[in-house]
Amino acid sequence: MDATLSATAAIVGAPNAQFLALLLIGGAIGWFATKLSHLMHSHVTAGALLLAAVTGAWLSAEFAVRAGVGPRGADAVLIAAAFGAALFCAGCRALHQFNGSADDIALWR
Repeated sequence: MDATLSATAAIVGAPNAQFLALLLIGGAIGWFATKLSHLMHSHVTAGALLLAAVTGAWLSAEFAVRAGVGPRGADAVLIAAAFGAALFCAGCRALHQFNGSADDIALWR
C-alpha cells in the first residue's frame, strides 16, 4: 500500500492521499457494518455507520501519527485507521441500543 499511496501523494499531496485512503477504508468498513446491522435486524442507519467509520478512521490515523506509529500513509497507520473505524461503528451501534419510549427524541426511526 505504501507504493500506491506514495504515487498518489506525488500527484495530489500527502495529506490528501491519506484522506482518500481513509475515505476508502472507512467507507468499506461502514458498508460492511451496515450489511451486518441489517443481518442482525438492528435499526442503525447506513449514513450513521458510514459517517462513524470515516470519522473513526480519520481520528485513529491522526492519533497513530501523533503517537509515533509511523508517518502519514504508512501501513501501520492505515491498519490503526481500520481498527478505529470498526470501533467507531461498534460504538455507534451500541449507542443505538437505547430502549427508551417511542416518543423519545433520541430515537429516530
